[in-house]
Amino acid sequence: MPHAYYCAKCKNEQTDPCDAERLADILGLPLWLPKDKAGSFGFPDGALACQRAIDEADCVIRQPPIGRDCAWELGYAAGTGKKIYVIGPLPEDDWMTKIDIHYVDPAALAPRSRQPHANGGPISVPAFAAQDRMQDRIGGGASRRRPGLPDHAYTRVAAIDCGTNSLRLIVADLPSAERGPAARMVEVAERFDIVRLGQEVGRTGRLAREAVDRARAVLADYAALITAFDVERVRMCATWVSRGSADSEEFLALVRDTLGLTSEVLSGWQEAHLAFAGVTRALAGGIEAPYLMADIGGGSTQFALGSSDAEHAASADLGCVRIAEHHLRTDPPTPQEIAVAEEAIGAELDEALEALPGWQDATLIGASEAVTTVAAIAWAGAFSSAGHHPGYLTYHEVDRVVIDLLGTTAAQRSRIPGMHPDMVDVIVASALVVRATMKHTGKETMVVSRHGLLHGIAWSLGDRPPHTASPSAAAIGNGKVRS
Repeated sequence: MPHAYYCAKCKNEQTDPCDAERLADILGLPLWLPKDKAGSFGFPDGALACQRAIDEADCVIRQPPIGRDCAWELGYAAGTGKKIYVIGPLPEDDWMTKIDIHYVDPAALAPRSRQPHANGGPISVPAFAAQDRMQDRIGGGASRRRPGLPDHAYTRVAAIDCGTNSLRLIVADLPSAERGPAARMVEVAERFDIVRLGQEVGRTGRLAREAVDRARAVLADYAALITAFDVERVRMCATWVSRGSADSEEFLALVRDTLGLTSEVLSGWQEAHLAFAGVTRALAGGIEAPYLMADIGGGSTQFALGSSDAEHAASADLGCVRIAEHHLRTDPPTPQEIAVAEEAIGAELDEALEALPGWQDATLIGASEAVTTVAAIAWAGAFSSAGHHPGYLTYHEVDRVVIDLLGTTAAQRSRIPGMHPDMVDVIVASALVVRATMKHTGKETMVVSRHGLLHGIAWSLGDRPPHTASPSAAAIGNGKVRS
């Protein structure tokens, strides 16, 4: 199970783990405490238990004082590429500070920084409200340069993607232009929270109060992380859920109260271009251009086609939450519901592909939790293709996932290996869209990317010009393509 591993002197008995627990909480992870979990500290059982825990951990959290008894854990964690967070300062001559680590200010983790006012007003968190007027100068985000520090080769940024199904945050260090176009961002912290902000928006046209409350709590956590990691620039972008709800202005006011910045509402083609940038900047070698990106969201699906930049883009009213709520209402979905959903998906895909000339020769890349969840289920199953290539999803694998999901209840789906618990009610719709995308494009394989819009937003905060839509971009509204 993913977790944060706690590393401190003398089996965490000489330090108070409260700050570590708070940091793990805002990272969205349970904290693994060796003294409570290992059972025995004898050799080799205790060491093996800790080694397994580090292998499975998303990150390692440590607090001074750091003694020799935890040096092997830190060294092992660094050697296996785990993120390491240090709460509080370490002596400059401590050799462990030479590792690529992330420092967290304990003051930023204080519980008092997140308590709501007695009247139920906005959560009191350090904010960027005074910086909103700088929005135009830096391309839509708020900038906060740490005073007294020289410019470095990296700029620390935070990006927030507010979608129909999920909220995402990434804190990352962006390389300066001097490091060259091939330089990669360094991810510091990441959160993924399914809050279903678009719950019933397609039916009611308004945001559900309970969905807004879920989003508010998560955004308060994001504010704490942004402060803890001393972020310089922040940008939040909302997608279909804000475009499609009548009361989106009320939600955007809540964002200002909670984070102290103004969230942008992206058009479909803006969303497609940013997602394309996020996906393609992270591609490994050997994946041939041009690329056809499909970012399958909760409320809409974005397509972009191009090589170094998106040359064509389309946004379709096609998302897993909307499909599930409109067409797959019974548990399990009936054959008639499945047929109607597939017909609607196919019509939207045909409209989108018409706006993307030359897609036939492109490499198909899938992004978003819909794609990654289908891939996780496929790769966890016994039917994964022989000679499976990591990062590539085959049509055969997707088809088997769909066949296995059809006819299952939500309770049965929740026990499938690889299933994200908050995707249970929309996974059938997600798998249908993924399969239909591969079928309509005639692609036998899809490259699976964990990067997308969130990373594109982060890149837009660098010292490079932000990615904008090309004149050939198109959007789909009411079933019609418009340029």
